[in-house]
Amino acid sequence: MDEQRSRHPFHMYDAIIAQPGAFVRALEKNETVVDDFASEAASCGRLFIVGIGTSYHAARIGEHLFREYGGLDARAVHSYDFALYGPALAPGDCVVGVSHRGTKRYTARALDRAREAGCRTALVTGEGGTVSVGADAVFRTVAQERSAAHTVSYTTAISILAHLAERVGRHRTGSGVPGEGFLRKEIPAALRAALGAEGEVERLAREHVGRRRIWLVGGGPSAVTAEEVALKIKETSYLQAEGMSTETMLHGPFQCVEADDLFILVAPAGAAQERTLEIAELVEEIGGACLVVGDGTEVPQENAETLTVPQVPEPFGALTCLVPLQLFTYHLALVRGTNPDAFRTDDPRFARADVSGRL
Repeated sequence: MDEQRSRHPFHMYDAIIAQPGAFVRALEKNETVVDDFASEAASCGRLFIVGIGTSYHAARIGEHLFREYGGLDARAVHSYDFALYGPALAPGDCVVGVSHRGTKRYTARALDRAREAGCRTALVTGEGGTVSVGADAVFRTVAQERSAAHTVSYTTAISILAHLAERVGRHRTGSGVPGEGFLRKEIPAALRAALGAEGEVERLAREHVGRRRIWLVGGGPSAVTAEEVALKIKETSYLQAEGMSTETMLHGPFQCVEADDLFILVAPAGAAQERTLEIAELVEEIGGACLVVGDGTEVPQENAETLTVPQVPEPFGALTCLVPLQLFTYHLALVRGTNPDAFRTDDPRFARADVSGRL
């Protein structure tokens, strides 16, 4: 333990490693409140999931989960847009906010707006701290993360949203997430297996830390993973990283790619896999480097390295592909010599700017 602590002195690492177990614990401790809320949400007209930053990414994965398993019209909306621009709400709607600390200004305003419209509301947030966001039901994830780069609170928020989608599906149609014990056993086991790629991603971080820019692309839930990992790279090692959907990349952004860039294609089994892998051919033409993160179902790409994670249903592939890329992000910071926990507040210029004080 002492050797691991000396090698990994940052809280971000502990949070990443804790995710498989935390995923299960979040399910267990919220079971009653999730089922109670799901029984009411099952008859709602629409369900909106709102959040900002990493919480918005969790909301978008939640939208995919509800589409797949909940049988309910669920939509992810950025809290800022939801609070300021709509959509119009009706008393039969439900609104679920996601906020790690429960203090984000626009998530609070979004839920206030929902309550004023007579909507049923819920909040997915961490344990401890002062929650300033009001809601009818509160789902708790994990203790407040000590790293500013949120990881375990993201996966546990998705755990709760998956549980909620499963319960809503059961109330509406009699079926939910497939397989007995799927959320409690198969997904945590897959996350644990994905953590086994650490040695490989540590090597990749050393090899690619000097790249001009890191591009991450994927389709559907994997597009969310691409954006989430790009955000984590920016937050922790301050490198230039961009995450986007596969089709967005092809419609303009690819024209600013250079040969000293790295592409990470998030391409597990799913509707977007084939299209995403086409980008590997384009990267080869311009001389860039390419890494495919998949689940063994993809067609091998010449001149591209492959990182393989366990195969799971597509919405959850967003998590299995995420875990090794979180570790990649962490090791990029180690190689760069930056503090992945600090949100750059160890730099006096950014301490004066105090972005976190405006959130």
